Amino acid sequence: MKTNQQVMHQFERDSARESRGMKLQDVFLNYCRREKVEVTIQLLDRTSRNGQIVGFDYTSIILEAEGRQYLLYKTAIVAVNPKQAVNYIFNDNYRGDNRVELSKGRPEYATYLA
Repeated sequence: MKTNQQVMHQFERDSARESRGMKLQDVFLNYCRREKVEVTIQLLDRTSRNGQIVGFDYTSIILEAEGRQYLLYKTAIVAVNPKQAVNYIFNDNYRGDNRVELSKGRPEYATYLA
């Protein structure tokens, strides 16, 4: 069993690693926010919210729907589902209509999220 000190050191190492570069979820959420992509956010209590992401940080997402804003904590979120595909933000081969066949591109980045 790890001691509190070992857990804190692990947390500090993980935090330092994450702060060096942008996380995948940050890229995804920022794209949805910037391009005003409609999303459906599924919550732990099996409800869902539809709307546009207007802001987010390390712990929460602000969703705007029907003139109201909702502060949703990431710990309560199961999934964020965009209404349109946003795959091409992860791989240049998906930009525009010139999609490269998976066998010719980089299949490790060919996941469909929508």
